[in-house]
Amino acid sequence: MHKNIKKVFQSILFILIILAFIYIGNKDFGNNVEIDNEKFDHDYPLVNKDNVFTYVNAKEIYALLKNGSGIIFMGFPTNNWTGYYAQMLNDVAKEVGVTKILYYDFYEDRNMKNATYQSIVVKLSNFLPVLDEGNQDIYAPTLLIVKDGKIISFDSETSINMGNIKPEEYWDSLKVGLKKNNLKMMLQDYLK
Repeated sequence: MHKNIKKVFQSILFILIILAFIYIGNKDFGNNVEIDNEKFDHDYPLVNKDNVFTYVNAKEIYALLKNGSGIIFMGFPTNNWTGYYAQMLNDVAKEVGVTKILYYDFYEDRNMKNATYQSIVVKLSNFLPVLDEGNQDIYAPTLLIVKDGKIISFDSETSINMGNIKPEEYWDSLKVGLKKNNLKMMLQDYLK
């Protein structure tokens, strides 16, 4: 009799564990947009919490480059140029009605020579600069827009700078206006 009770108890426990896994697997834990907005605001103080950026990883970027569509902004917080670009991009995105831009912080992946990062570099090889040593890498900030797996726009204007100019010196009102107009055309083209 004692063995039968133990088996019944184990069966009930097993069923409860299975039901718990099913419940957890189907539970909607809410939208991470608010968390991403706060994290982006923390990483880039020039961009406030009301931003359009959603964090993604290298695998998600690579999948999008194969056959997806989206707007991808790549950079990392310790690069001062990325914050200035992100601020302009966020302003223009909200102006034209873009609600989501994928953000990929590639810093660690590039330093570790992550295989998926290297695959992204190969996919972008026609757009990336080749340095004197023959190396290609992604530099911050970089924006690319992909539609059905095809790159329709690519911008890395300030990713490789010559001289010691600082972003706050480079981005005068004329250059900001020109960049915003360029970004507006790129985003509107994507939305068509």
